[in-house]
Amino acid sequence: MRFRRLLLCLLLAGFLLAGITWLNNNWSIRPLSRAEFLGRLDNAMAASRQWVLGVGDPNKFFTDEESSVLLRNPALMHMVADCALISADQRLQSLAAAYFRVNLKPYRWGRLVDPNCPFERLPAGLLLRFDDYMRWFLHAVVPTEYPLTAEDRADMFSPDKYRTGSATHQLLALHLYRKHNGSNPHLDWLIRHISMRIASEASIDFRVTDLYLQRIAFLLVAGQQDLVKRRWVERALDAQQPDGGWSYSWHGWQPKPYRFQFGEESTTSHPTVQGMWITYMLKYRYPKWIENNYQ
Repeated sequence: MRFRRLLLCLLLAGFLLAGITWLNNNWSIRPLSRAEFLGRLDNAMAASRQWVLGVGDPNKFFTDEESSVLLRNPALMHMVADCALISADQRLQSLAAAYFRVNLKPYRWGRLVDPNCPFERLPAGLLLRFDDYMRWFLHAVVPTEYPLTAEDRADMFSPDKYRTGSATHQLLALHLYRKHNGSNPHLDWLIRHISMRIASEASIDFRVTDLYLQRIAFLLVAGQQDLVKRRWVERALDAQQPDGGWSYSWHGWQPKPYRFQFGEESTTSHPTVQGMWITYMLKYRYPKWIENNYQ
């Protein structure tokens, strides 16, 4: 009898804790004013920009691992280039241009960074070694040069196959495809359908990991800002570290479900560039979102 009572108490406590974390992830106890939010947004933007510019110094490319990670990653440099484009920030423009100076074969992936740059085709055997979403990205920006296999195409345009990080990568690929090849009713429906699933996952997953930031950033860039709750943005800003960057994990929790790892957490380029991208898009691309969510 005592064991049953103990088990019942533990279950009730678990449900109560789950309810509290869900509420905290989706609603603010004390709503921020527009002035307060804009102040926090500007501070987060300035701090993350400083972090990215410091780490992305091309002079550190061969001596600093994090600098190399940032400057080698065309998807991250796409985000930097977009921040530069919408803000006319010359230092970020210079950083995006550095991608083409420091990499040995920059024009293989360069269209992700600069859609007007020259193009160099990847060897077919090398392309197949990359993750499926990287093949989707290339097909999106240069579809005639990179036709997808029937399997890859079915996966890229599948409405219900992917969850968590696979779904966010699919959404970015579809956004790039629409941006470079034009819209159509089915593609618009598919982007909305996948975005709604991502938003539903975001409402449940309270861990402010790299994936938490990615969900917000990719919903915004895909034009699905109405699905982004202000509480998610506030929690993302709260998770920014004193050095201006963001950590990949959250109190040991990794982006993948049920994955936990002990150890010191440091800020890295992947979550930080995504966090910076969020601030720039809200500031320069979606000021109406701020007006609608803050008085």
